Amino acid sequence: MTQVVTSTVSSGPGARGAGESRRQAEILDRALDLVRENGLGGLTTKKVAERVGFTEAALYRHFPSKKALILGMMDRLEGMLVEPIRILAQDVSKTHSERLESIVRHHTMLVRRHNSLPILLLAEASVSDDVELLGRMRSIFHAYLSVLEGLLREGQSAGEISEETRADCLALMLLGAPAALAIRHRLLPDARAEDRFEEMLIPFLINSLKEAKGRS
Repeated sequence: MTQVVTSTVSSGPGARGAGESRRQAEILDRALDLVRENGLGGLTTKKVAERVGFTEAALYRHFPSKKALILGMMDRLEGMLVEPIRILAQDVSKTHSERLESIVRHHTMLVRRHNSLPILLLAEASVSDDVELLGRMRSIFHAYLSVLEGLLREGQSAGEISEETRADCLALMLLGAPAALAIRHRLLPDARAEDRFEEMLIPFLINSLKEAKGRS
């Protein structure tokens, strides 16, 4: 029988990020709503201002440019995705594989609850020609991979996770599964298939980390 490991850490739109004023948090919430609905390409300061009930001039008092608004969303994404997985990774009451499962489930929860928001921001910002924005997204992506790789290496050193595959390759596999689910969620939404992902594929992925070790 497969043990279901759930995440008790959650964050997202509606939760004010560090350093955000109440009004900035409201603006970011509405901006994130627009991205969930239409992607980053559909985001304009005019549309955000309309959602909040502002004029564009009033919005610029809180975010002086569209770029500043997007960077604020990047900070919110880090709070939604990276900070919770850091907490999950440090939960020594669980085994390394249980912590990894909690991380994948947290990412999956964000995908399903927020209409693939993490992959929308990461994918669309990755093709930006803005050096600051691209650097911010690289920082978030690198932080996520670093948490996974560090936890995998700890599990390998402890003899819990197979050493047959490099930790950086395994980290990509674990990050890539929820990202693939996010693509399907946007293009071919199917709640039953997404339920099967959580019930069957996540445990399969985690068990595969230990499979080669068990055969040795």
